[in-house]
Amino acid sequence: MINQIPLPEKKFSWFDVTAPDDRDINRLSTEFNLPFLLVQDCLKPEHLPKYEETEDGFHFLMMRAFDKDSDDQSTTVQELTRKIALFISHERVVTIHRVELPSLTKSMNRCEKPDDFPKNIYMLVHQLLLETIRTYEDPINRLQDNYDDFETEVLSKKTDMGMIKVYHFRRQLFVLKRILKQTNDGLYRFREFWEKHHSMLQDLRENLDQLYFQLDEISDNFEHLLELQIMMNDQKANDVMRTLTVFSTVLLPLNFIASFYGMNFTHLPGLDSQQALAGISALMVGVWALCLLYFRYRGWFKTRRVDGAN
Repeated sequence: MINQIPLPEKKFSWFDVTAPDDRDINRLSTEFNLPFLLVQDCLKPEHLPKYEETEDGFHFLMMRAFDKDSDDQSTTVQELTRKIALFISHERVVTIHRVELPSLTKSMNRCEKPDDFPKNIYMLVHQLLLETIRTYEDPINRLQDNYDDFETEVLSKKTDMGMIKVYHFRRQLFVLKRILKQTNDGLYRFREFWEKHHSMLQDLRENLDQLYFQLDEISDNFEHLLELQIMMNDQKANDVMRTLTVFSTVLLPLNFIASFYGMNFTHLPGLDSQQALAGISALMVGVWALCLLYFRYRGWFKTRRVDGAN
């Protein structure tokens, strides 16, 4: 469906297209002079953000807005985001998308207010792109909260991070970083449109950079947290091996003495003597006690902690 958004100013126009069918596509190609192949191409769900300049002077910009209906198990570009295609000229903006997008609805509502109405097409395009970029603020903040929960779990030693949760978390980080990176690249190639309005383009890229750096910081911190958890798990395994080694070492001389006197020798010193039995028993207890004292002196009974773990 093709709808013209009512604008107080008549110097430029905005047409919004939701879930276009074949008739809408033909109309866009004939009445609006949009490239037929590009219009068809923009409906394919797998496309990432990009920019192209058409032969008819249109600027084609593919954007992706975060899907508010996605959940923590969403891990692909199609599950996490919704696509929006913009055909931009100096007199007209055409937005094409499959479903209703809150960011576009917000821009439409602002156009109805005299104080917020964009005074020229550059302000309109800036508003549309900025609202699309801002859809990533809440999901990035949720990723930050998830990281804080992971950090609390690891440092408090209450539980280890679940592998499924870790996979979903890392995939979302990767997908969002990839989308923001390609969006920034597309806006850079779109710079000719902003020849007389560089400050607007700079504002868009600064917002993107801020979100990307926030994701990058979360990603780096999470990698360090994974390394810390691996170190803590290795330390736990080392503590178990140390305990087993201590018990094995303490019992080794006792087993040697017991097995030596358990051999079938005809003549074995002390074999028929009660004093010898008491002496051997005292020797075994003494060896056991000396081993325990030595290991305690070397600090083998102390559990070393990983720095930063409570």
